[in-house]
Amino acid sequence: YGIFVILGVFILGLAVFSPSFFTATNLLNLGGQMSVLGLLSLGMLMVVVTGNVDLTVGAVVSFSGAMIAMVGLAYGTIPALLMGVVAGAGIGVLNGFLSTRGRNLSVIVTLAMMTAIQGITLLVTNGSPIYGFPDALNWLGFAELPGGVPVSFATLVVVACAVAYFLGWTRLGREFYAVGGNPEASRLAGIPVVSRIQLAFVLSGLLSALAGLILIGRVASAQPTGGLGMELNAVGAVLIGGASLNGGAGRVANTLAGVTILGLITNGINLLNINGFFAYVVTGAVILIAILLNQWERGGR
Repeated sequence: YGIFVILGVFILGLAVFSPSFFTATNLLNLGGQMSVLGLLSLGMLMVVVTGNVDLTVGAVVSFSGAMIAMVGLAYGTIPALLMGVVAGAGIGVLNGFLSTRGRNLSVIVTLAMMTAIQGITLLVTNGSPIYGFPDALNWLGFAELPGGVPVSFATLVVVACAVAYFLGWTRLGREFYAVGGNPEASRLAGIPVVSRIQLAFVLSGLLSALAGLILIGRVASAQPTGGLGMELNAVGAVLIGGASLNGGAGRVANTLAGVTILGLITNGINLLNINGFFAYVVTGAVILIAILLNQWERGGR
């Protein structure tokens, strides 16, 4: 549980050094900012639990956002949302299919796919942002519930509860852990290993598309490079939360704690007027410390 110790230290430190940290405005803004990375990290968690990794999540955010905006401009809201589902699920199917063709291929496959998808996004948008799509597509990223709670943050909470239930209380979810823990034993036990890995990639793709929809609502435009680099933060949040790239381990609560820590780093640097580039240094250090604490804890047990 070292992740929660680190989270507590961050919260306490920011509360002491920045009086504006615990203001409602800052906390609500932090919740909205965390929504995109949180959705990506939940999708990444399901893939990592199976012993794989999905490096396309950031590229899917850019691609799905661009496709939603373009289709929305031409055909309206409903076709645009359907296009987002098709884009996310389709890339997930392709990632899952290619990643299960051999052992430990997911890193190589998704790295190549990440580059290809980002290139396609730049080609179809000509590298330019897309504006003017229907206002309804902005709702998920822009609207607020009573009390000023961002709808995007509420969406993250609902999805997190659904993923936690899926992984912890359904047969499919438990099979994800079994596949990641020991693929061969799972196969001998009758679990369809390949289809479970493919399902994890599809779910990751769908959550990435949802994150893309939220992002275009938050910035009121579809940026062709909007998701660039988010895959590394998603992997970092999952690893900070104690998941193992070998598979078979990981919890939603811990992953959300990792997402919160990464959000607090950026938020705290802004509040304290520190050079923004310092966020990269702190993020790397926190990921390393969290992983070492996790390994120490596992070794102790």
